[in-house]
Amino acid sequence: MGMRVQGNQGSNASQGSSSASTIAQRQQAFKDLTTALSSGDLSGAQKAFSSLTQGRTALNSNSPLAALGQALQSGNIGAAQQAFQSLQAERSGGHHGHHHGGGGSTQASTSPAPAPAPAPAGTGLLVNTTA
Repeated sequence: MGMRVQGNQGSNASQGSSSASTIAQRQQAFKDLTTALSSGDLSGAQKAFSSLTQGRTALNSNSPLAALGQALQSGNIGAAQQAFQSLQAERSGGHHGHHHGGGGSTQASTSPAPAPAPAPAGTGLLVNTTA
């Protein structure tokens, strides 16, 4: 009657927690960036921006995120605050999808994020619905 769950969850769990950890770190960096820019803390904003963009190979040079980075790099807190407002407006506006990296992607920007790759045989969960 009930369902049985079989399989080794170990490797999938570690992959999931790594991804979740990265997301949590970026969310925290975004919060830190918001706080630093709100209070005019240039050094804190620079550190938070660095954490937020860590691992990105390139930014679209016309994006609010790139403008924010340029303003922070030049030490212009006012321009950074304006770029951040543009970034927030873009995030909360009708903009769908996330742009990770830049340049060489051949996928349309309106396509949904790709699904995670299936786990190798023997590492995923098997659900026996006939039990």
